[in-house]
Amino acid sequence: MESPQQILEFLDRRFNAIEMPCLGNMNIDYVSSRLLAFRDDLRWLILFNSITWWPAGQGLTTIVECVGNCVQGRQGFDSDHTFITGKIQYDELLELYTVEVRDQPITINDLDIIAHRDLYVDREFDIAIALLENYREDLLASRDEYGKFIPEGLTEVLRLDEWQHPNWDCLPSQTESFPLIAEVLFTGNPNLYKKPQTPNTDWALWFPK
Repeated sequence: MESPQQILEFLDRRFNAIEMPCLGNMNIDYVSSRLLAFRDDLRWLILFNSITWWPAGQGLTTIVECVGNCVQGRQGFDSDHTFITGKIQYDELLELYTVEVRDQPITINDLDIIAHRDLYVDREFDIAIALLENYREDLLASRDEYGKFIPEGLTEVLRLDEWQHPNWDCLPSQTESFPLIAEVLFTGNPNLYKKPQTPNTDWALWFPK
């Protein structure tokens, strides 16, 4: 197994090469994400399971992004790492929104939708945020969906819904979270990870762009 320092150097290179998620992406809005870490004695993989709003693409889209020394297949938004787990569509004629999660219709009046017009213009993004309250697990990629990206023999050692994510002013090695994640990957001991004082995975911390 690579040392924690080697893992961090690898992550820094991948982030600089835009081969890790950037939650401040100008074209895709990250609504909510989960981080999963996997390892064996020689290999390691971090998988990001993210609900996104993709205005210029497929709308409400779940994206699985992987980084590690055993990544399989092609990464990126045009790969098979994207899943349509929900739909938000506007009917201009009827002036109505239709919402689905896993092909099941959702009554929009049942959602607690809060407008954030000072941050962005997409009404659909407000709906996507409102869906998190009751449908986050349904919108995330399931184990059956993301499992094909995990090489045989790896064991899950960490699962996070909050962490400190890098940005262009702070590489993975400089965050509170990723040095600890590297230690967990090296040792296999999840107890080495501690929740950061300043997690930044909440969507609101990446606006305005």
